[in-house]
Amino acid sequence: MLPVYQEVKPNPLQGANLCSRVFFWWLNPLFKIGHKRRLEEDDMYSVLPEDRSQHLGEELQGFWDKEVLRAENDAQKPSLTRAIIKCYWKSYLVLGIFTLIEESAKVIQPIFLGKIINYFENYDPMDSVALNTAYAYATVLTVCTLILAILHHLYFYHVQCAGMRLRIAMCHMIYRKALRLSNMAMGKTTTGQIVNLLSNDVNKFDQVTVFLHFLWAGPLQAIAVTALLWMEIGISCLAGMAVLIILLPFQSCFGKLFSSLRSKTATFTDARIRTMNEVITGIRIIKMYAWEKSFSDLVTNLRKKEISKILRSSYLRGMNLASFFSASKIIVFVTFTTYVLLGNVITASRVFVAVTLYGAVRLTVTLFFPAAIEKVSEAIISIRRIQNFLLLDEISQRNRQPPSDGKKMVHVQDFTAFWDKSSLLSAVLGELAPSHGLVSVHGRIAYVSQQPWVFSGTVRSNILFGKKYEKERYEKVIKACALKKDLQLLEDGDLTVIGDRGTTLSGGQKARVNLARAVYQDADIYLLDDPLSAVDAEVSRHLFELCICQTLHEKITILVTHQLQYLKAASQILILKDGKMVQKGTYTEFLKSGIDFGSLLKKDNEESEQLPVPGTPTLRNRTFSESSVWSQQSSRPSLKDGAVETQDTENVPVTLSDENRSEGKVGFQAYKNYFRAGAHWIVIIFLILLNTAAQVAYVLQDWWLSYWANQQSTLNVTVNGGGNVTKKLDLNWYLGIYSGLTAATVLFGIARSLLVFYVLVNSSQTLHNKMFESILKAPVLFFDRNPIGRILNRFSKDIGHLDDLLPLTVLDFIQTLLQVVGVVSVAVAVIPWIAIPLVPLGIVFIFLRRYFLETSRDVKRLESTTRSPVFSHLSSSLQGLWTIRAYKAEERCQELFDAHQDLHSEAWFLFLTTSRWFAVRLDAICAMFVIVVAFGSLILAKTLDAGQVGLALSYALTLMGMFQWCVRQSAEVENMMISVERVIEYTDLEKEAPWECQKRPPPTWPHEGVIIFDNVNFMYSLDGPLVLKHLTALIKSREKVGIVGRTGAGKSSLISALFRLSEPEGKIWIDKILTTEIGLHDLRKKMSIIPQEPVLFTGTMRKNLDPFNEHTDEELWNALQEVQLKETIEDLPGKMDTELAESGSNFSVGQRQLVCLARAILRKNQILIIDEATANVDPRTDELIQKKIREKFAHCTVLTIAHRLNTIIDSDRIMVLDSGRLKEYDEPYVLLQNKESLFYKMVQQLGKAEAAALTETAKQVYFKRNYPHIGHTDHMVTNTSNGQPSTLTIFETAL
Repeated sequence: MLPVYQEVKPNPLQGANLCSRVFFWWLNPLFKIGHKRRLEEDDMYSVLPEDRSQHLGEELQGFWDKEVLRAENDAQKPSLTRAIIKCYWKSYLVLGIFTLIEESAKVIQPIFLGKIINYFENYDPMDSVALNTAYAYATVLTVCTLILAILHHLYFYHVQCAGMRLRIAMCHMIYRKALRLSNMAMGKTTTGQIVNLLSNDVNKFDQVTVFLHFLWAGPLQAIAVTALLWMEIGISCLAGMAVLIILLPFQSCFGKLFSSLRSKTATFTDARIRTMNEVITGIRIIKMYAWEKSFSDLVTNLRKKEISKILRSSYLRGMNLASFFSASKIIVFVTFTTYVLLGNVITASRVFVAVTLYGAVRLTVTLFFPAAIEKVSEAIISIRRIQNFLLLDEISQRNRQPPSDGKKMVHVQDFTAFWDKSSLLSAVLGELAPSHGLVSVHGRIAYVSQQPWVFSGTVRSNILFGKKYEKERYEKVIKACALKKDLQLLEDGDLTVIGDRGTTLSGGQKARVNLARAVYQDADIYLLDDPLSAVDAEVSRHLFELCICQTLHEKITILVTHQLQYLKAASQILILKDGKMVQKGTYTEFLKSGIDFGSLLKKDNEESEQLPVPGTPTLRNRTFSESSVWSQQSSRPSLKDGAVETQDTENVPVTLSDENRSEGKVGFQAYKNYFRAGAHWIVIIFLILLNTAAQVAYVLQDWWLSYWANQQSTLNVTVNGGGNVTKKLDLNWYLGIYSGLTAATVLFGIARSLLVFYVLVNSSQTLHNKMFESILKAPVLFFDRNPIGRILNRFSKDIGHLDDLLPLTVLDFIQTLLQVVGVVSVAVAVIPWIAIPLVPLGIVFIFLRRYFLETSRDVKRLESTTRSPVFSHLSSSLQGLWTIRAYKAEERCQELFDAHQDLHSEAWFLFLTTSRWFAVRLDAICAMFVIVVAFGSLILAKTLDAGQVGLALSYALTLMGMFQWCVRQSAEVENMMISVERVIEYTDLEKEAPWECQKRPPPTWPHEGVIIFDNVNFMYSLDGPLVLKHLTALIKSREKVGIVGRTGAGKSSLISALFRLSEPEGKIWIDKILTTEIGLHDLRKKMSIIPQEPVLFTGTMRKNLDPFNEHTDEELWNALQEVQLKETIEDLPGKMDTELAESGSNFSVGQRQLVCLARAILRKNQILIIDEATANVDPRTDELIQKKIREKFAHCTVLTIAHRLNTIIDSDRIMVLDSGRLKEYDEPYVLLQNKESLFYKMVQQLGKAEAAALTETAKQVYFKRNYPHIGHTDHMVTNTSNGQPSTLTIFETAL
């Protein structure tokens, strides 16, 4: 396994000085690069040593292991929370000091503000001492502002880093655990669930650390503010505080409701993503069965439930934001109403000191404190989920002892476990714990799984699997595994990248890479789980002779196989049936006792309707003499370096394009589409008006207070001459208007929040449905080109953004933007010349934002693209779990995972620091604004009254946090709009032909089942190679046709052309109807297919057989009985309505194949296509399938693609394809008479005995069919010219 990246740029933070760290100057070079060109992965700085995934993960793992031990000793359940706290409390506590200083500064600011306003209230132009004092206060005010600006960002940077560390450590532990899960545990969890832990749950840690400190800072600050207010306005302050306190339980109530909704939503989301995963994985089958509508309904229903929950939680969020928006207004309103009603006189300084103090505490108490509670509760739920996962059973670490006396052996005694032959291997691997008995293994194991596994990397790294590259040995292995020719055909040879990011290999090639990996390991014991079934006969022989018999002849080899022709070479044969050992012995012993293998595997077929549990020969310790017999034959020239296996057309040689990171800005078009998807434009115009109204009411309420204070102070002054009597204003008038404005602010605020959420969640729903519809109609090629993860990402992460984060961010942005506009307008209205310095500040800001976004966008995109490999690596490891464990490669996989994580951390680190760089600079702009307002008002003291100054200054102070938050949110909205763009990109993919056309075939079509190929060319993509070339053939009604050919000869492409998985050139007729003229569903529903890889979907057995409920129960049970699955299903707890495990994994491959057969039986179509269905099935199941096909489909046209010639030797005719051309097409016996024919050569490769048997069968079938009245005697054959019977018809003329 190669390291993921080369040596990277050293991190400049390590050498940065204090000033540079405070202002984030060390990032400047990066921004320069980002300004010039697009950032690439190489531009990222390497991870700081203390942030490396391995270091962090092992540290936390240590604490967790201690915690588990402690819990065992105290007989308690271990607590992951405790382990986390023990690991991180020290470093996190230090950050609390930052919080303390910052919150204190916020409380001190209003006091000095009050002193400045006081100066204006008692303004005396002559008093220079007062003026100087005022200047001093203004200076203190601005210093406070600057301290806040700087400290805040340092603090935020550090807490976010703390969150990142916790997340990385968690991911490391989750992955480590996933590699150790026992089989029992794998049943309790699913791949989707583990990926979800890694994608969603751990993200909660990033958020929780930010707010955690406010759990204590909030109450402290509230107490300090109450004390100051008491000094300022006496008892009335309690009224305001009371409102604050009342709002808190409301919010925590919302929080509780919200998290309960959240977990409900999560279960629906899980289900939807799991279903999507299956749809995308099984898309080929779904298309061939024309089942799209059934899945469409399934996903739509899940999505409906999910959206209804999302809408409710969104409304809660809307109420929360609205209450936050209007809280300060209600508090101030209650405070001053009480103040005035108690008979006090309003003054500007009191009003604005109170307003500012409330402003300071309100943020903490109504936003940070509840957020802390919400995030902590979310984090606790996530920790619980992760903890449950970490406590699942691990596989027992059985150390395979090195052979004590040098004898390598596998010893199985009295072994009982529940399963079949693959289970024997899993027991030897230690994957399956025996219920009793004993398995001991001496020696190193290499394992080849039944379903081949490759990870993303080069072919070479897949074969070496961490071992050193030794050229000679490597070449030998390649030769033995028949890979030489294949590697020559790949563009970069064995350095071609395969898997997630590169070309795909065919099934046969994967199987051989898997075998090569095992052989290269040079282990002592080889467990081969049916590696020969995925390749064709010739390659299979090559592998058996050169690889299994020669290369591995000194090793212990246990081979599971269904191919009885290889039993001769076995030194011991073990036959398993229904999980019991039926017989054991050598081949010769079996022959002596006169046992016929085939019948042994078939025996009991009649009386037991039981599911056939496959027979298993095991091959062990071959002696050299036996294998040398083989080696003489294997020097035949045809076997050169193993069969050439070109790209299997099943896996089209499609290069997977790298995921495109869209560049540049998000266009206006995207915003338009996004909002238009949610509502009619009239609604959107109304929304804009509503927002404006809310903001106007918001500002007017404050302005009215300042106006009131001014009126009051003018009264005070006038009366001064005649004895200082304060006149009362008309309270009812002032209070009435004040109340009205407050009510308006609250109502508009709530209405706007709910409407925004309604529109945006609606648009998420619309876009999801469009995207899903578009995916279902996309041609198969699209799924070959885009890895599952990439498509799923659109449905999980991007739709998640649209549901959850985007509406919230948009609303937040709208609110803060309007408030910023309000602040600036008020300041300009009070001191018009403020507009002058505003212009340069504005220009600097606009330039800064653009400069920042150039880099930040790239950083954000790098962050998402470096995140995918983490998930890909996890899911591919879970698929190859047994292989990884058999080779003891856990360490290496873990290192690779850590490397992927570190790459992601590089991007994440830049994401955190660049945003802080920007925020520090923004707050500097705001600080400038505060300074200008403060000193400007002092300079112009003559013309201003106290109320105006109070309003302008207190508003300017709120700008500090708000302005940068507003800009951050605008960038955030733009970043998240990328998700919208990605979703919209998938809403108009290229479509395959329509499902239904104007021209509908008659309901009884195809009545005959005649198929005509007329000069058909076929390619998978417009720029792809031709995989079928000028194919012309006639398949008569009810004819049984076998299709044979090398891997990659175009056998599967023939089927793809028939089903129009891509549009063929030329004409294909079925019963006088051109297939290209009718809708795809009309075509596909009329042909049944038994696919190569049997696919079951999560859901009930009933849904799997009959997704549209077109059949009665009786029909379904009959179909199950036909395929001998009835008893198996009846034993399930809910019979046919039992939910299957993820993609039917609780059935064996053979059983799944039988379900596919049952589907075909139910469909009662005139045309049946069988695609190598017998590849992974034991002879008995195979025989059952063949028998059923002969019975049930006697009146149908049947096309069979076969690897094993014995399944098609009794066909009516055989098509021999070679590299996309039809080379031969005739009755099997006729082809066998021609010694030059490809078919003859194929049969001969099976070995003398097998070839003779096949020829005999073909002969019998031929005579039975053509000369039923003659007993087939040998002299018939003699009157043929050049060894071909004279009955040969030239079929081309039939067209």
